Amino acid sequence: MSEFLLTVVVSEDGFIARSVGEPPQAWASAEEQELFLLDVEAVDWSIMGRHTHEAADRPDRRRIVFSTKLGGWRRPSQLWVDPGRLTPRMLPGRVCEVHALARGLILGGTRVHDWFLAHRAIDRVHLTVEPIRFGSGLPVFSDARRADPVEEFTGRGFEVTSEERLNSAGTRFLVLEPVSVGDDGSSAHMAR
Repeated sequence: MSEFLLTVVVSEDGFIARSVGEPPQAWASAEEQELFLLDVEAVDWSIMGRHTHEAADRPDRRRIVFSTKLGGWRRPSQLWVDPGRLTPRMLPGRVCEVHALARGLILGGTRVHDWFLAHRAIDRVHLTVEPIRFGSGLPVFSDARRADPVEEFTGRGFEVTSEERLNSAGTRFLVLEPVSVGDDGSSAHMAR
């Protein structure tokens, strides 16, 4: 079974960008970008929406791009799929002849995050919170209600398993994992 890691950088008021197409490297710290690249290198495929793909097109990377308008192999290592016709469990079978999908990296945007959350297919979250405020923009999830991005995840059944400060500016890096609550009220990491 494949594992899916969501790696996301947000402003401290919970936005992943000020507008569609704004790449994180335009505002994220060098430390965040270094961790992001480590995540990209450690996975088999990255999964993202069309706008995220277009904001940082990389022909050399294996990508699954969500699009309701385009489909099929756009490059030898980039498959475009309609997420409305798939589940996360179906993704490995779509790409296995090019490269196995054991570890997938969820890169966004908001609707891609929503899709994986709705399917309960986020196995781990690498969340970087930059010490800046946008005031408005694209939220982590389309129905986000909390100003604190960490609370946005903990309120959806994730728990913080580690946290560190990345720089003197106050950039925070957190690892979160899904939890389930047993009949006795105890919590445990969810197994799919």
